[in-house]
Amino acid sequence: MTEATARGRIVVGVDGSDAGTAALVWAAGQAAAGGAELDVVTVWLHDAMLDDASVNRTLEEARRVHVHELEKLVTAVTKDLTGVTARCSAPDGDPAGVLTERAKEATMLVVGSHGKGKVRAALAGSVSSACLRHATCPVAVIPPPARTPDSPLGRRLAEVTGETA
Repeated sequence: MTEATARGRIVVGVDGSDAGTAALVWAAGQAAAGGAELDVVTVWLHDAMLDDASVNRTLEEARRVHVHELEKLVTAVTKDLTGVTARCSAPDGDPAGVLTERAKEATMLVVGSHGKGKVRAALAGSVSSACLRHATCPVAVIPPPARTPDSPLGRRLAEVTGETA
């Protein structure tokens, strides 16, 4: 067993929504407290109608855009946390399917309660619900910070994003 396996691995799904960012902040805090490794994933579809990064880009170009944006967010979230290591990836596909597959050997799966965008708003909670039903590890579903502005999570998220809690 490797040291990373002994300490655990937390998979966190990030989609650019407030709840997704809150999920990353919460997961990073858990990783710092327990010494777990973060596996930060943004799942997307290469479709110019649904994904701004896909407009006039190849699949690999769009993936690089997603990974770059994810790495910037992870850096902002973890900059004040000691010992947190994170891997970022941007697979394309069905978010719930990719996340539950990625979390098969994980200590925990963390997702936001609601996605980003008009289409995803109509399906609010569909990814988190599917993860709760199909994941083989514990799942934490984190609400957007607007629901908990005065909580420790809401205050930490405000620090990271530079917004007022």
